[in-house]
Amino acid sequence: MRIWILPGIVSVLAGGIASAQPAPSPPPPATAPTATEAPATTPPPTGASVAIGGPATDAARPTGLAFGIGLGYLLPTSLQTPNITSVRVRLASGLTFEPQLVVANTSDKVDTGGTTTNKQTELAIATVARYPLRVHRKVDLELLGNAGISTRLINPSGANNDRTITTLDVGYGIGLGYWFTPHWNLSLSASNPLLTYARTRQEMTADNVTVTSSTTIGLVFAPEVTLMIHLFD
Repeated sequence: MRIWILPGIVSVLAGGIASAQPAPSPPPPATAPTATEAPATTPPPTGASVAIGGPATDAARPTGLAFGIGLGYLLPTSLQTPNITSVRVRLASGLTFEPQLVVANTSDKVDTGGTTTNKQTELAIATVARYPLRVHRKVDLELLGNAGISTRLINPSGANNDRTITTLDVGYGIGLGYWFTPHWNLSLSASNPLLTYARTRQEMTADNVTVTSSTTIGLVFAPEVTLMIHLFD
């Protein structure tokens, strides 16, 4: 009888001790990364390019102030011999000027027993402005504007027979420029007249002077095409 009582007591005590043990604590929840931790990134696939600091700049153009000298063709013409030249001044913004200046005095003398002298004086100033509207890789799409004024005084031998011719021209156009390198530029330009003014003053006698003038204003698209290549410093 006592032999069966002892195992029962041991079983009851073992069950009580097991029920008194605390349950295992659950694992701690995952915590979000702090502000100082950089999130994991996925590396780009092989062969992909990554832009750093924005798009790369095109280095095929001059930086800062640049001067160019070039020659080319006023089309249509034979391509065997260039027939126009120009000098360009390019600013850092891409705005480019082609200035022209003429200050000339011509004197012709003819001796046929008595000396006859014919004189001519010319003063002219003009410029072409080229503004890049759009830049794509090595090609510039340019808006062109030109203006010029000139005065020519013709003084034949004799008195009271001078003739003065004054002209004013304003025009517009478009152009394309291709930069092989920051030093070499190939340009194709199409210009059109917008305003043309001409005035002629002719001396007839000491008290008689004739003045004639003409003005033409119009939005004309009859382009004068030029093809040029320039070398910049």
